[in-house]
Amino acid sequence: MLRLLLLPVLLFALAACGPVDRNGVRLDTYENDATEQLVRALLRSLPDPNPGVPKSHSIALGEIVPKRDFTPASVPFLRRFDDLKLRMISAVVLTTTPPDQAIIDPEQRVAAYVLQIRHMRQTGPGVWEYEAGWSYKQHFQRRQWTVREKDDQFTAEPGPVLDGNWQEGA
Repeated sequence: MLRLLLLPVLLFALAACGPVDRNGVRLDTYENDATEQLVRALLRSLPDPNPGVPKSHSIALGEIVPKRDFTPASVPFLRRFDDLKLRMISAVVLTTTPPDQAIIDPEQRVAAYVLQIRHMRQTGPGVWEYEAGWSYKQHFQRRQWTVREKDDQFTAEPGPVLDGNWQEGA
């Protein structure tokens, strides 16, 4: 009987932990000043395969398992980018459209960039290593990034491309 009573407590404790990355780091800890700078650098470096066409932007944290699981960035974290005047929407509302299953903003009916902060780890005082990527329609790219803090200023530096089908200069 005691085990039966402990089961709800254990389930609640497990749920309170929240989603984690492959190293057990809670994904909500990704929403920090270093990651904000990384996202800003990603947004500045996005290619534009369809110039002049409206686009939406969304952020997912950790792994994305197609048709199953992902962790959207919180709305307060998305609000940090209001000054950019981009349409930032929660990944929760994204949907796909036939025939190629492109990810779209259902309200605007336009393709959405999905930024993925796949992995974050602090490698030293004021230094973080990331795996981060983007996708837009059938294009995508993932690369390593380093974010450094010095005197309360953050800089994001792109590293090598890890995966993707986007050709630089295309």
